[in-house]
Amino acid sequence: MNVYARPDRQPMTAEELARVVGTTKAQILAYENGHRVPDPQRIRALARALRVHPMVLMNRQRQEDWEVADVRRACGLRAEDVVSRLGISPKVYRRFETEGIVPSRRPRFLDEVSRTFAIPRRFLEQALDATPAVKGRRRRVKELVTKLAETYVPAPGPWQGPAPDDPDLVELATIYGRPLTRTRRVMTYELGELRQRYVRTMREHVIAQFDTDRERQTSAQYAVVRWNDIFARDLARIPSRLEAFHRNAQPSDAWELLTDLYNVDAVARGEGLWAVAKFLTEDATVLPTHLVEQRSIEGVLVCRLSKAGLGHVSRFAGLYAALYPVTRKPARTGRMAAARKGVLPPGTFTLSNHPERLVIPQPYLEKVVSDDGLSARARVVELSQRHFLTINANSMAVAAFTLPSGNAPIHDQVTLIEWEEGEGASPGGSNPEPAGEPPST
Repeated sequence: MNVYARPDRQPMTAEELARVVGTTKAQILAYENGHRVPDPQRIRALARALRVHPMVLMNRQRQEDWEVADVRRACGLRAEDVVSRLGISPKVYRRFETEGIVPSRRPRFLDEVSRTFAIPRRFLEQALDATPAVKGRRRRVKELVTKLAETYVPAPGPWQGPAPDDPDLVELATIYGRPLTRTRRVMTYELGELRQRYVRTMREHVIAQFDTDRERQTSAQYAVVRWNDIFARDLARIPSRLEAFHRNAQPSDAWELLTDLYNVDAVARGEGLWAVAKFLTEDATVLPTHLVEQRSIEGVLVCRLSKAGLGHVSRFAGLYAALYPVTRKPARTGRMAAARKGVLPPGTFTLSNHPERLVIPQPYLEKVVSDDGLSARARVVELSQRHFLTINANSMAVAAFTLPSGNAPIHDQVTLIEWEEGEGASPGGSNPEPAGEPPST
């Protein structure tokens, strides 16, 4: 490998390689001929000596069947190495590696593991899906969900969801290692969606059986078949939805931040906006890295939903509403519809010489605009050491200042943005005078 894969390297004999990694020539030859498998520490030493990534040393012909333990060993890590770096107990990590159970109190756990392994997150999720315990869990969850659907979806009376002491529900909560009350809320939502399909099917069935209009009867017969197919499709999707949700579920505070990004169209789609992070949260580390992209523009930290984040919000909004009924919800119409038509939401602005459109999250903007004294005085907010934002009742101005040592701030550039309340923002060009001075320091 050292000679043929990396022709710029010097050839090494087995004795030389053994001396570098601290073993014997016989051991190296046993590795080369497939008679022995090196442990993770030795894999790491071999990769360092050969100047390749540890994964290059592995047999990758069956990589799609690798489990988490295989990926870990391919990265040259022992289980105790991962436990030490993540600061978790061996029991928690062993359960993750053998059963695919993500600890509920570590919402960014998969991001942390993929960063520790130094691999893309999709490889880690692929390894989880290949774990025998995960495959078995999905089969058992399919059986339990089917039994719950048969019991509660056709039940007469107002919808109440599964009984708290239902043994199938209790087993479902145990399988995922989640509290029973949480699991019941999740299944109440999932089965409630199925119940709506069932009610629609029964309505069309009655029309097909008893309507006096032949044409309506025929149409209803086709509708019954279509709604039965939809019911079966949605029922089959629940096990994979539950698996994905329990891996990636966020606490209520992080979910609200994802919702705020979604509602101002700060998403990785087309010319999606970037939200100013300091107006979204004081601690940007609570945002999961696979759901939220972050970057700095002229010292201004901004963020937006990644493609995975947009899919997460769209896919699981109903489940979060069931778990956290009092939190903010994604706006399925209104601002999102306006954004798709090219109408920018209020609080949108740009920095000089940068094409990216930045936006203030709606909760912060509403709080500032609703200030009783805002119409009489502007509020100046520091975006970075050089940029300041002046917010008025119906407009904003971004000013860039040069800060020479020993002198007062000197105005450089100003960009003014105006909007009408309830309408989209539109750039208003440049203002010859600064809209406001930076706060004193």
